[in-house]
Amino acid sequence: MSRGEREWRVEDDALVSRGVSGHERRYAWRDMVSVRLFHEPNRHRPWRYVFELQPKHQRKIILDNAHFVARGSYEERSESYTPFVRAALARVASEKPRLQVLIGETPKRYFFLLLAALVAFCALAYALIAIPTPLDAWEYSSLAKLVVILLMLPVLWRWVLGSMPRGVPLDAIPPRALPPLHGEGA
Repeated sequence: MSRGEREWRVEDDALVSRGVSGHERRYAWRDMVSVRLFHEPNRHRPWRYVFELQPKHQRKIILDNAHFVARGSYEERSESYTPFVRAALARVASEKPRLQVLIGETPKRYFFLLLAALVAFCALAYALIAIPTPLDAWEYSSLAKLVVILLMLPVLWRWVLGSMPRGVPLDAIPPRALPPLHGEGA
């Protein structure tokens, strides 16, 4: 699998990176301290999936299924990316069987998303109370607004629990963590 001009290979003992100059860098599987898989679409790459490895005492390795072709143009390489990631995960699992894969957001980003959701919920609740509506003439309008706010709480709680970052065992990667291959319901 290649990313730009750099080639990445999965070997028995290490993840190997080979640059344009031919210089190889080896990242031993036993030195991996964290693994993360997530779907991160953007304007030019709505199909982008990312594989992130953190070796001990080194910079984070970020690989994705997008290959740069030209400005604003990318080639999807899911057909080679998915088997590459599965092979790398198998090697990590053999060296670090207790390591868990984080699926989705990092805990720090989740915390800030949670804060934004709480602020939005409070703003919506305040707007519901403060903005006059035709129902305000009704005797029980305040009670009705309170009921609407209380009914929004389970929706917020469900989102909080559903989007919470979770670690999964290396042998139990959910299908949503990797791009669907052609023929898998893409």
